[in-house]
Amino acid sequence: MKMTVMETIAYRAIKAIFDTFALIPPTVGEKIALFVSKIWFAVDKRHRKVAIENITHAFGDRMTPREINRMARKTFFYATNMLFETPRAYAWKSRDLSKHYTVTGLFHLLNAQMKGKGVLMFSGHVGNWEISVQLNNLSGQQVCGVYRKLDYAPAERYFHEKRESQGSRLYPLKGAVHWILHELGRGNCMAMLIDQNVKRHQGVFIDFFGRKACANSGPAHLALMTGVPVIPYFFVRENGKYSLEVLPEVPVVNTGDIEKDVLVNTQNFNRVIENMIRRYPDQWCWFYNRWKTQPLPD
Repeated sequence: MKMTVMETIAYRAIKAIFDTFALIPPTVGEKIALFVSKIWFAVDKRHRKVAIENITHAFGDRMTPREINRMARKTFFYATNMLFETPRAYAWKSRDLSKHYTVTGLFHLLNAQMKGKGVLMFSGHVGNWEISVQLNNLSGQQVCGVYRKLDYAPAERYFHEKRESQGSRLYPLKGAVHWILHELGRGNCMAMLIDQNVKRHQGVFIDFFGRKACANSGPAHLALMTGVPVIPYFFVRENGKYSLEVLPEVPVVNTGDIEKDVLVNTQNFNRVIENMIRRYPDQWCWFYNRWKTQPLPD
């Protein structure tokens, strides 16, 4: 990636900052993150409002306003603490991963790989998705992925380098279909995050926590086109460690009615994510406007 002199200086500064964050002990990092997140929650009225409204829509029938506010604060804390968690995970050596991660359900991925078609993997912004940088080492499989490029070149260079530092190959969303098919054709795993809002022409409307949400229909199209097995995975915080949970293969519905099949499969994929969020409700990014795109009025 070619950068200007000033961008190179900025890249080195970003690298130095995150390398320093990686050295901060977890207990100290958490205290700093808690302090910073309290300030963020207090001053960022827009995201605070979005988080509280989203949690209220999802859990308002079973949570008090005080509990909703507490969960909103917790999700701000977890997002802030990623500044310290993520560079640590970038630096961990493969021989030490058992100190930091527990792994459950890996046999689901291994069984899918044995079909010899490659594997389409999906996840969401639950827990800390950035620590999936160690997914190759934890699974013993070649896992590649697609990602949304950052607009700021120095930050893009830093995170791209770190995300590929443990053997993954990452491809920008633009033009990614070619590379997805290429990696699947080689029998590799292709991972993507699919719980973000998309524009109407990029997705289909599904039910997500009882509200219509526009979901990326690309994974369903790919699954139908290639016939590869589809495996969900998540990195969540649990009992002082990070847990990689690999879930059972999601059956792909293929009736021959492409429009209906894309909708049904997209709904099924997102239902898995919703169920995981319900298990770890304070570890999702509630301050993100997931329901921004809405159906046109009749």
